[in-house]
Amino acid sequence: MTRKKWSYLAVGMVAIASFLFAYNAQAKYVASKSLTVTVNIEKHYEVAFDANGGTGTMANQQFTTGVAQALTTNAYVRDGQYFAGWNTSADGSGVAYADGATISEDLTNVGGSVVTLYAQWEEDAMHTVFKIEGTCVFHGYDIQQGTGDGYITGNDCSTGGINWADGTHKYIDTGVKLYDSTNYEKDYEVGFTITAYDSAHQYKEPGDSSSQATFFNSKFEDANRHWPGVVIRKNADKIELTQTIKKGSTYEKKTGTGPSTTTKVVLTRVDGILYYSVNGGEFQLLQDMQNTSDYFETVAWFGAGQKGDNGLPMRYIDATMTDIYIKVGEKGANKHTVSFDAGGVVADPADATIIGTSKIGNALPGMPNYVDTTDGRLYFIGWYSGVDGAGDKYDEDSIIGHDVTLHAFWNDELIVCSVGGDTYGDLQTCIDEAGAGDTITLFGDLRAQINVASDKDITLDLDGHKLSDNSVANTPVIENFGKITIVNGTITSTLRAGVLNNNSTGEMHIGNDARIVATGSRQAVYNNGGRLEISGNAYLSAVSNERAAVQNLNNGQLVITGGTIISTKQEAVKVESGTLTIGVEDGVADSSAPILQGATYGVNTSVNISMFDGKLRGKTAAINNTSRITATEDGATAVGIDAVATEVVDGETYNVVYYQ
Repeated sequence: MTRKKWSYLAVGMVAIASFLFAYNAQAKYVASKSLTVTVNIEKHYEVAFDANGGTGTMANQQFTTGVAQALTTNAYVRDGQYFAGWNTSADGSGVAYADGATISEDLTNVGGSVVTLYAQWEEDAMHTVFKIEGTCVFHGYDIQQGTGDGYITGNDCSTGGINWADGTHKYIDTGVKLYDSTNYEKDYEVGFTITAYDSAHQYKEPGDSSSQATFFNSKFEDANRHWPGVVIRKNADKIELTQTIKKGSTYEKKTGTGPSTTTKVVLTRVDGILYYSVNGGEFQLLQDMQNTSDYFETVAWFGAGQKGDNGLPMRYIDATMTDIYIKVGEKGANKHTVSFDAGGVVADPADATIIGTSKIGNALPGMPNYVDTTDGRLYFIGWYSGVDGAGDKYDEDSIIGHDVTLHAFWNDELIVCSVGGDTYGDLQTCIDEAGAGDTITLFGDLRAQINVASDKDITLDLDGHKLSDNSVANTPVIENFGKITIVNGTITSTLRAGVLNNNSTGEMHIGNDARIVATGSRQAVYNNGGRLEISGNAYLSAVSNERAAVQNLNNGQLVITGGTIISTKQEAVKVESGTLTIGVEDGVADSSAPILQGATYGVNTSVNISMFDGKLRGKTAAINNTSRITATEDGATAVGIDAVATEVVDGETYNVVYYQ
């Protein structure tokens, strides 16, 4: 007699048939005298919703392992803030999910457990409709991510292996329609960061003779109307921002700097006006679109432009991008008002308007250092979010992303600096009280313009703080006739005057961790016949189209042994008379420091100079009058003197000179 043979396959240990069938076991008698049994045991868990500072109620939601399910729509609210999705961590550092997102993966495999999702809130009136915090690698032929309208995060967009010539679309489709009948009047903000770009390996549609690649664009409705694009042309490696929703036959085109190693681009529309910012700079006008009432179904894309309704790729890029996002808000949402309460001591300054999420910059009003009242002298300490110095302190670098009122803090005592163990409420007093060799320490950011007398020998330790002008026209922050060493902080001026003036009797040393920044129309340092030394990791910069970053004249002595000097409009250093020594003569040429980099010349000189270490960079030439370099390290070989040598810095090509 043949004995029947049974075999069991189950999840876990199975003891008896009745137990198996109670858990949906499936049994089948097979002629080959075997029985296969499969057990599926469902696990259930719950998702709890934490308001994370909001108010309202939401019941826990039951999930089943292996079953995709949409999250319950958010019911929480928070005064003055906007819901931006869910996260597995309260601080937003975990995995993010959109409102109502479908959860396809199991949040836990532990039956009966509770997983908590925390509400995420945004402070401004612009809510995020699309976001990728991960890295997107574009090679022109290997990316496609159609996301639809939603909030996504933490994704690596690289997919690889798709041949772009096969007609498949290669771009990120955000699903966000910024010019449809609902959104065409709304404010928005589009941002992304380019971390790598190779113009030599740029991909195009066959037959496309264009030499440009689109980082951000949208599907075209026709040849004359399309979404504002951000374009990089490979022949110049510059970011070209183009707004081509035509008004008549005109459109606007702006060219910014870059791409650099990291290039951050932000486009923002406020009340019908489009602005752009590159690398965190102030927002600049791109085009006034207030009279544009046209709207059409155009969808925002990243990675390639679109041509025609068939969606054929127009241009491709070889690039890496991160932090891609789109925010949308009602008209006026991306325009923030900063109001100022002077506390009744002086008249309230006028309100300031800040575009997008950006620095308050020069919109922060200057105030007098002190005001004499009937009750005595009151000193201005700064602007704060709370009354009487409460809350956060605001300066020109503070970021504004929502409406805010700032309150002036006045005090009847002011301590801004110390010298010789004594403290004072006025920097000029500290200088006047200082003895030979004393160090003056700054206690906080300060607006002041000071003089150092010819009998002074002092060190000014900024202690990490910023010293800036108090808006006395044509006056530098420091006028030096004595001996001063400046370290450890920033001195800056917005005026049509040098940040620092070193006069014929002056000796000035700009040392470690000192930053001298001229954002006005003149130079960082004006060495007018004195001795100026720049050393260590000092950094000096100017944006003037009138003057060099450092100007040497009246037979001044200029010695640059370290640091970096940059001019974005003119030469880094101009020597009209006197002497210039770059580096230290020690028998070894070192090209690493100092660095003198100018938009025209690294050095423009009328006199012979000595160059032992460092590097000169200039777009026109590294040095004007190369024959003026008369002293170098013995045996050093010149690079860039006879044959032009070049370097690319932040996407810009410079001629270079150095010795090795």
